[in-house]
Parts: sequence; structure tokens; C-alpha cells
Amino acid sequence: MSFTRRLTFSFVAILVLSLGSVLIQVWGNDTRRRNVWLLQHVIRTQSELNDFSQRMYSSQRKILVVDALADSGSQSGITGQERKELLRGIDALVALEQELNGDLQEYLEAGRYEPLEAALLLQHWRDFLQSNDGPRGEELQREYEALSSRISANEWYLLTRSDEINVRLREVVSMTNKVALGVFLLALITTFVLGYYMTRYTRRAIRQLQKGTSEWSRGNFDYSIADMGHDEFGQLANSFNDMASSLRQAMGRVREASRRADAANQAKSGFLANMSHELRTPMNAIIGYSEMLLEEIAEEEQLSVGDLQPDLEKIQLAGKHLLTLINDVLDISKIESGHMAVFWEDVAIETVLGDVEGTVAPLMAKNGNTLHCHFELQNARIRTDVTRLRQILLNLLSNAAKFTRSGDIYLTVSEQTEEDGDYLVAEVKDTGIGMSEDQLGRVFDAFVQADLSTTKQYGGSGLGLTISRKFAELMGGNITASSELGAGSSFRLTLPLGAGDGSLAALKKNASGDILVIDDDLAALDLSHRVLSREGYRVRTASSGAEGLVMAREHRPDLVVLDVMMPGLDGWQVLHSLRGDAVLGSVPVLMLSMLNEHDLGLLLGASGYLVKPVASDELTAVVRDLLPATAVGNMLLIEEGDTLAQVIERLPGAEHWNTYHSGDLTRVAELLTELPWQLIVMGPHSDSGQVGRLVAHLRTEHWRTVPVLMAQSEEDIANLRGLLGAYLERSV
Repeated sequence: MSFTRRLTFSFVAILVLSLGSVLIQVWGNDTRRRNVWLLQHVIRTQSELNDFSQRMYSSQRKILVVDALADSGSQSGITGQERKELLRGIDALVALEQELNGDLQEYLEAGRYEPLEAALLLQHWRDFLQSNDGPRGEELQREYEALSSRISANEWYLLTRSDEINVRLREVVSMTNKVALGVFLLALITTFVLGYYMTRYTRRAIRQLQKGTSEWSRGNFDYSIADMGHDEFGQLANSFNDMASSLRQAMGRVREASRRADAANQAKSGFLANMSHELRTPMNAIIGYSEMLLEEIAEEEQLSVGDLQPDLEKIQLAGKHLLTLINDVLDISKIESGHMAVFWEDVAIETVLGDVEGTVAPLMAKNGNTLHCHFELQNARIRTDVTRLRQILLNLLSNAAKFTRSGDIYLTVSEQTEEDGDYLVAEVKDTGIGMSEDQLGRVFDAFVQADLSTTKQYGGSGLGLTISRKFAELMGGNITASSELGAGSSFRLTLPLGAGDGSLAALKKNASGDILVIDDDLAALDLSHRVLSREGYRVRTASSGAEGLVMAREHRPDLVVLDVMMPGLDGWQVLHSLRGDAVLGSVPVLMLSMLNEHDLGLLLGASGYLVKPVASDELTAVVRDLLPATAVGNMLLIEEGDTLAQVIERLPGAEHWNTYHSGDLTRVAELLTELPWQLIVMGPHSDSGQVGRLVAHLRTEHWRTVPVLMAQSEEDIANLRGLLGAYLERSV
């Protein structure tokens, strides 16, 4: 039986006993009231019968006097007034007799009373007084004596009846008191027993729960509370056991996470130690050969270009190697922070593969390896991020070339059709040193190579495969690996074809945002205008720094593309003015210059820096990288129902936005990772807890620059209409 039922049963038992005591008291009071009422009426009837007897006796005496006067022939008989008074008395006795007969019948049991039957005597008295006719003398006396006998008998019956009522009344009072006392004692005992039982039961259950919590507080999560039944305490104990089990599992996960964190920390420590060696090697070459060149130039003024070229080539090679190492670290940092973007475009895949084959040819020749390429392509052009694809293939091939000596490396690229779509599959196999099962399990971990001996012998940052897999995942695909120690390795890249044809391609086609280009070179100004306009951006141009500042304050663009070398106000002065403006201080600024002053530009507050001449695809790529946080484009509407959707649809400027509407928070989480967002609007939703967690996520650094508007009530929606309308009108 559950604790609630036990408690309810106890309350009901006490309540029933208390109700029984009350009912007994009510019954006793009602019985006493009825008996007292009956006793009062019996006593009243006794009094009335006594009064009737007295009046009959008085009337009998008067009749006898009248009769004696009549017999004596006295001339002084009763007067007419006296006769009338006697007749009125007889009439009153008749009425009283009827009332007494009714009371006797009501208050005495049948057979225990005698009807008075005084009507005949009273009629004889009336006849005698009115006409001096009828029975007289002894006959009237006999009738009176018979009536007196009946009256005496009824008086005795009434007296007996009153005694019986008194006895019954005393019995009722005594029985009521006894029963009430018995019920009270029973209720008291029952209350004590049930209270003791419930207290003992509750104390025992709480003691078991306390013991469990005490054990868990000491860290003994293996302790389990014994089975306590199926009542509430049993369910609570089961919940506590489940909680302890969850805590035990969580502690296990924490310990595992701690172990992994320690391993990762050790891996990063090893990585830093390795990187210090890797970075010092090209730096030593750069510094060493530079010093040698300076010394040779100082010693021999007539050195020819041919004499300097070998050392310069070595410096250049070391610099490129150093740049590769730094780029790897920057790439992995950018990927982990969520700032790595994917740019889709239509590319000639065979051209890309030919470029990759030509690029890795020196790496293959360095270790005496032979590259075998086999391509089975159905489409001449595919849609992909060509930079990321090229980098993945180069990483895989260079990795294979590094760990293979005088062996064969195979690159196979084909298009395959699966149930869920078409895929580009690239497989790189080698006949190199291979990996063990343990090494294979860690091959895609950041900062980790197979082991320290591998790092020392082959070099590298240990980030190439990690970056490649991250790039593949960003493009909707994956990389898998298989290997056998001493027999070579195989890496398989799978990318969905047409990944950018949907939402991401639409984003590129519908790119939107206000861009202000400031450049004194009219040709460069026109070129930037044409390139950016073709991408879908709204472009304004200014041919001087002063004009650019005026237009920036008037239109507040989403991005400023700023030339450095300009007459009057140069780019650095314009940048300083923009960063000091309260309204324009947060607008991204992309600097363009003939001089490579990248570090200076970033130090002074530029968001990006490109060295002229700038290729069109490079300019648009950087603009897309800087603009998504502020540009009009993709709007995510999170709402159950369509109240806000209808409001937004009618607002001016909404037609320039790509609105994605969903009330499913799981789908919302997927959308957040699929597209860059320029505006997020949150409407009414029933799951306030999950919405709160989503809002907390949107306050993290990665999403901090994306505006989030919230409207949970009708009043909020009304207020939001004006704010959102003003925001959307910027796209008109």
C-alpha cells in the first residue's frame, strides 16, 4: 500500500470514529429531547385530568344542591343566571373531556387507559338544569362515581407512564454517555496506533534515504538503497538510486574527460615541443643563410645574382615551410572557433586534380615514390569549395609521400551514386610504414602524430589530417582511414555533390548588404564596384577619404572597403575617424594597399587587409568572410505558429531577406550550423527551458555579432513590429 493510501486510510479511520461519536451524541440528544417532550405532555395531561376531576366534583355538588332544593319544594331555587353559569361550566367540561380523551389516546398505549365517557353524565346534567327532566338523585350519583373511577384509573396510568419515561430517559443518558466515552477512547487509541505506525514507518523510510545520501556525499556512489516497496518512499528511493547511478556515470565521464584532457594537455605539450623544433628549423635556415648572404655581400661587393640565388632559394623554401606550419596552426584555430567559412563555386574538377598532381610531384620525387592517378568522372564541372578540396587532397598526398620511401601512391577519384544522393569519392593509398590499431584510433586527433619517434623522424605539426577531416565535415562529407602496420595506409574522402546547390548556393546568389568602397583610383573603384555588385551587394563609391566619411555617416554601410594611399585624408586617417565614431565604430573595414602592412592595419583596427593587386575571387571571399554578421540576408524565425511570420511578411524590406521559419528546436539547431545568419527572431514557444538554453548559446562569442530579437507576448509582438520594420527597411 502506498504512503498516500496509508495516510488517507488513517485520516479516514479517525474521521469515521469522530463522526460516529458526533452521530451518537446527536442521537442521544434527539432521544432525550423526544422523551422530555413526551414527559412534559404526560405531566400536562395529568394536570388537565386533575383539573377536569376537580371541576366535575364541583359541578356534581352544585347539581346535588339543585336537586335537593327541587325535592324539598323550596321556593328559593337557583336563579336563571346561576343556571346559565352551570350550563356554561358543563359545556367547558364537554370540550375538556374531548381534549383529554385525545391526549390519553396519544400519550398512553392502547389498553393502558380508559376513555372518560363523561358525555352521558354531562348530558343528563344539562337536561336536568334545562327541563328538570331525566335521571336524578342516586342515578346521577352512580354515573358520577363511575366517571370518578375512570378518572382515577387514568391518573394512575399517566403516573405510571411518566415513571417509565423517566426511567427510559435515564437509560438513554447513561447509554449515550457510555457509547460516547467508548467511541472517544477507541478514536484516541486508533489515533495513537496509527500515528505511531505512520511515524515509525516514515522515520524508517527517511533513515534509509538519509543513509543513502550520506554514503553518496562521502563519494560512495556504488551504494544503493534497499528495496522499499512501491509506495512514494520506494519510488523516491528508486529515483535516488537512479540519480546515484547517473552521478556514477557522470563521474565516470568526468574522470574519462579528465583523462582525455590530461592526454590532450600532454599531446599539446608534445606538440609545442615539436613545433618549437619545427619552427626553429626553418627560422635557423632563414637567419643563417641571411647572415651568410650579408657577410658575403659585405666581403665581396661584386657578387653575381647567380651566386646569391642558391641561398635565396633556400631562404624562400624555409620561409614557405615556416608559413605552412603557421597556416596549419591558424587553420585549426579558426576551425575550432567556428569561424572557418565554406565558399561554393562551379569548378572544372579535372583541372583541379591536374593542379594537385603537378603540385605534389616534387614531394613524390623527394622520397622516390611513384604517383598513380585514376579518375572516373561523369561531370566535367562540380560545385564545391575548390580551395578546401585542393588542400584536403594535398594534405593526404603529402602525408602519404612523407611516410613512404621508394613506394607507390595511388590517387583514385570517382563519382558514386548512393541512396541519399551523388558523391565525389577520392581515395589515397600508399605502401608506406602504415599504422597500428592504437595509432589509427588517434590519427585524426589534433596535435597528435603516431608517436614521438614519428614526429622526430618525419617532422610536421600533426594537424594536417585533423584539418582535412574538419574541412570535409564543413563541406558535408567525411574522411575515413584504414591501415596495416608495415603495409601502408588508405584514406577515403567522401563529399556530397551539389552540396552548395541548395541553401548555401542560394545564399551566395542572394548575397546582400551595403558596401562603401573608398579609393582615389577610379579604375580600381570601378572594378571593385563591378565585382561586388555582380555578387549581389549594394555598392556605393567615394573617390576621396573626406567624401567617404560623409557617405559613411549618411548611409551607415555594413562594410567599408578602404584604400590606404589617397591624397588629403589617407586610409589610416579615415580608419581612425571610423573607429572613433560612436555609430560607425563597429562597422568592419577592409584595407587595400600596394604595401604589405598587414600587421599595422590590424593593429589600428582594420578587420581585414589585402595587398594590391587583388584578384576578384579573393576580394569576394574576404568580403563574404567579413560581412555575414551585419549584412541583410538570412533571417531565422523561431516560432510555434505563424503569428510573427505573417507580421514579418507584411513589413517593407522583408522581400530582400531569406526567411527560414521553424518551431522545431531540433531543426533550429541544425539550421544554425548549416547557414550564416544575419538576423534571428524568436517568437512564442511552449518549451521555455530549451528556448532559454538556445538564447544562452546565442550569447556566446561566435554568435555575439548576430542580432537576436525576441517577442514572447502579444505586447512584445506589437513593439517588435516597429523595431523590426526599421531594421528590415535597411535592405530597401
